[in-house]
Amino acid sequence: MQKTTMALAFTLLLAGMAATTQPAFTAQPVLTGEICDSRVHQLTTQIQWYDNLHKAESEAQKEGKLIFWMHMLGHIDGAT
Repeated sequence: MQKTTMALAFTLLLAGMAATTQPAFTAQPVLTGEICDSRVHQLTTQIQWYDNLHKAESEAQKEGKLIFWMHMLGHIDGAT
C-alpha cells in the first residue's frame, strides 16, 4: 500500500510540474516573401562584398579588419 501511495504521489507531482512549466521559447511567425526579399536586399546592399578573396585579404589587412568568408552555390539574392 505504501509503494502505491508513493507512486501515486510522485505521478501527481510530475503532472503538476508539467502543467505549470512554460515552453523554453515562443516560435516566431513565418515571414512573408516580401519581408524576406526586403531583408535580403538590405543585407546585400549594406555590406561590401568581394568576389576575390585575395583582394578582400589585402583590404582587410590595410584596414585591420577580419574577413567573413561565405562560400555558396547559387546567388545570395535567392535567384539560384
